[in-house]
Amino acid sequence: SMMHQLDAHVNTLHEWSRDISQNNARVLILTGSGGSFCAGLDIKQDDDKDVLQDGREMTQHMSRVTNCIQALPVLSVAAIDGNAIGGGAELSTCTDLVVLSRQSTIKFVHASRGASPGWGGGRRLQKRVGRRKALRMLLLGESVLGEEEAEQLDYADYVAEEGESSLDAAMRLVVDPILNLPCSQSVRAIKRVVSVADGDEDVIDTASGRLRYVATDATDDDSMTKEYNNTAVKSEIDAFLQVWGGESNRELIEQTRESL
Repeated sequence: SMMHQLDAHVNTLHEWSRDISQNNARVLILTGSGGSFCAGLDIKQDDDKDVLQDGREMTQHMSRVTNCIQALPVLSVAAIDGNAIGGGAELSTCTDLVVLSRQSTIKFVHASRGASPGWGGGRRLQKRVGRRKALRMLLLGESVLGEEEAEQLDYADYVAEEGESSLDAAMRLVVDPILNLPCSQSVRAIKRVVSVADGDEDVIDTASGRLRYVATDATDDDSMTKEYNNTAVKSEIDAFLQVWGGESNRELIEQTRESL
């Protein structure tokens, strides 16, 4: 699946980027294809044989992926064309910078599906936009629109010109200036300084890119029942598991599926 493929790619990137003597990596761009960033859960493909277990596995994989991206020692950029919906919206929170096209839309639809963020998107959204706007986006359906961001930047860091893709804009506005800097090691050093100051070290082991946690009596195969050091991380995962696969969640997903 897309989640497992992304997990594998990000793990490869993380292992590769740790050896600074072997590469001069400075920037990672996360983008989609076919005019869309990520439309979230494909409910047309989803079945109900074990929704709760699927949700647990999804949270494990995508928490790992988003935290590995956040922990990479290079500048990370989400270049978003088209829709970033649900899980796609959560993905947009895990990079250092966000570049939008004029046609892009970011929308958290979790509440309308009887769910809540489970990949770290709720925690990161609050840090990016503040408490009140995060609640409006998560509960009231307030979207981020590329055209509006072009007038006044709020969620995004840059917006592409008319007719320009987000990837081209990211190359022009982020990648080219970073490549013109004299030293890749200074890019990594500055990324680490800012990450520590922002509290990322409380959540992520920057050596491994993994969530920090302390194992309780749970087995290694049941990592979602481990006690996380960081209360915000644990609260988000617990909240997701409390509603995912519940009656309302199942009914709303089925209604959405029938309307497609």
